[in-house]
Amino acid sequence: MTPYRKITGQGYRLAAVSLIVMVFLAAGCASKQDVLRIEDKINQVRNDQRLLNARVERIDSLLSNSLEQDNRLRAEMMAAIDELTGQGAQIQNRIDDLQQLVYRTPGRAETGSAIQTPPDTTRTADTTRATPAKTDAAPSVDCRNLWDNAFKDMRRGQYDLAISGFSDYLKFCPKGELCDNSQYWIAEAYYEMKQYPRAIEEYDRLLTQYPDSEQRPSAYYKLGRCYEEKGDKKKALDHFLVLKKDFPNTPEYEQAKDRITALQKALKK
Repeated sequence: MTPYRKITGQGYRLAAVSLIVMVFLAAGCASKQDVLRIEDKINQVRNDQRLLNARVERIDSLLSNSLEQDNRLRAEMMAAIDELTGQGAQIQNRIDDLQQLVYRTPGRAETGSAIQTPPDTTRTADTTRATPAKTDAAPSVDCRNLWDNAFKDMRRGQYDLAISGFSDYLKFCPKGELCDNSQYWIAEAYYEMKQYPRAIEEYDRLLTQYPDSEQRPSAYYKLGRCYEEKGDKKKALDHFLVLKKDFPNTPEYEQAKDRITALQKALKK
């Protein structure tokens, strides 16, 4: 940063005043009092000049320090942003991993339509009986990988791909332990796309085909929301009341409480 130059205009004034004094003295026109008065003014101007120069130097110093601090602060902020961005990406990856683990049973991996158990090598093979081959899933399908990819598509908002992936899981892995979750996420994908009639069909299919699913409270809540979006307050209230009756200790019922009150008031009008 270029420092301010010292004030020099008053230097010219001093020189001019001194010249006038010399002229008066040379001409014998100035009295002693005039000379003293002029010298006082000269001294006053010199003091003013020193004060101004000191102020300019102080301002220049403050501006220089401020610029250095701004540059240092900017560099620190950019470094902090880069660090937070990297940490955010790591946290998102961990969240994705944890969300996938929520819908799996620990310690078990699916590699086909059914869980494969290691052969018992302590027994002698019975060659008189042939073991029928399992045909309920394609041998080359990795069920776990299929489900994981579908779930990633769901998280990315690629709902059509997610629906296709979860549907393939149900098709090729009909005995898989994640079938009810696959059906639930198919319904969720339609809900996110605001295709409420189709979402209602898929949530109903979950409740019908998987009566023991842990996703039932969520399905009833989302069914209520679907009917709300369609403007059917009576059916919406009916599904929320199922939560009150059958699932009173769930987060879904806590979410539904205010909606139940609002719908009951609306239906009384």
